Amino acid sequence: MINFIIKNNNPKILVISPLKEGDIISSKTYSSVIQNTISIHWISFEGSGNPYKNFDIALKEYQKQYPTPDYIIKMDNDIICKNNMLDNMQKVLKSSHEHIAYTYCAFKFVGNINVSFKAESFNIDKLLQQNYISSISMMKSKCLEQIGGVVTDDKYFRLLDWALWLKFLYQGKIGVPCKTTSFVAYASKNSISARSNEDYIKKASHIINDFVMPIKNKLKISTNRTKT
Repeated sequence: MINFIIKNNNPKILVISPLKEGDIISSKTYSSVIQNTISIHWISFEGSGNPYKNFDIALKEYQKQYPTPDYIIKMDNDIICKNNMLDNMQKVLKSSHEHIAYTYCAFKFVGNINVSFKAESFNIDKLLQQNYISSISMMKSKCLEQIGGVVTDDKYFRLLDWALWLKFLYQGKIGVPCKTTSFVAYASKNSISARSNEDYIKKASHIINDFVMPIKNKLKISTNRTKT
């Protein structure tokens, strides 16, 4: 069952926090998310599945009772958002073209991992090689529905966000950076991001076979048709 954290009137954004069993949303995360002016519904769902399975369950349960707001964002339980992060991301998407499906921002890990990522311009070639876009990116609800929802298969666990952005790309949908905001995420020793390089290589091979290669083949076909 979903749990409501914030329930404003006429929500423009649905915030979903998928939680592992026993996890809670930190007070710092809550305090940072409420530093926005836009109306939101914020729900959580605690389950035994991977984050995107829990996200998907939460979204479907929510949709049984409420119309889906125009924008959706996955919100982890241990991050600190810059003030007005949701406001700024929504502004980017509201003024974007139809083929723009989501917006992403700069972020950094602290704790067991210490590394920063800039909000680089969207680059197809780079996305086909590696993921540089966080799972905490705001999506247009209609675009997520058009591609059939998020990727939930455990075979991609750890790289499910990369699989999602590639799923968008296969359907001609891309992202755009939001340069005016950022967030900080805490990475514990048990964090999925802290797993071994061997685990990453194994999951990445599945992504390449199931997502990257079909996109490259599609792009090759498109290029050949253009030439003829």
